[in-house]
Amino acid sequence: MKKLLGMLLMCVLVGCSSTNQMALLKLSQNDLNQQLNAQLQQRLTPIKLAGVPLQFRSVQLQNQIAPEGRSVIRVDLSADIAAQIAVIQLPLQTSFAIEAEPYFDQQRQAVYLRQFKLLDAKVAGAGYSGKLKPLSAELQQWLQSWLSRQPVYQLDPNKLEHQLLLKMPLKIQLKPGQMVLTPAFD
Repeated sequence: MKKLLGMLLMCVLVGCSSTNQMALLKLSQNDLNQQLNAQLQQRLTPIKLAGVPLQFRSVQLQNQIAPEGRSVIRVDLSADIAAQIAVIQLPLQTSFAIEAEPYFDQQRQAVYLRQFKLLDAKVAGAGYSGKLKPLSAELQQWLQSWLSRQPVYQLDPNKLEHQLLLKMPLKIQLKPGQMVLTPAFD
C-alpha cells in the first residue's frame, strides 16, 4: 500500500513539475462559508474594546470569491453582540464588509487573508443605527489582527485527499466563485 501511495505521489509531483496550472483542490464559496461559519462558532470568545466587555451571541459570515474577477475575497460578517455597560447588557447588531487578498501559508498549511480593506461597517442598538466608518483605531486594529489569525481554509492531515497536498508547496488561484490550490513549483 505504501509503495502504491508513493508511486501515486511521484506521478502527481512529475505532473506538477510540468505544469503549475494543475488544480489540486477546488473550493467553492459555499464550501468556504460552511467551514468559516463552523470555525467562528468555535473560536469566538468574549473581548474588551475601549474597556467595554463584549459577548458574541451569534455570528454569520458570507464570502464572495473574486468579485468582478479581482484577486480578492470579500467577507461580509454580521454579529449580534451584548455589550456590558455597568450592570446593563446592551444588545447590538453589527455588520462589516471587508475585502482582502488570500495567500497560502506553507508552514501552517492554511489559507489566510492580508491587505484588508474595510468597505462598510454598521451598528444598530440603543436607539442608534448608522455607519461606523471610519472605525476607531482600536477597533480597526482588533478586527484586522483577529481576521489575520483566522484561517480561511485549513488542510486536514486526517483527510486522504489533503495528505498529498501537505507534502508540496501550494499557491492560490482565484476564479469568480472558486478558490483553487495549485502546485507552486518554480
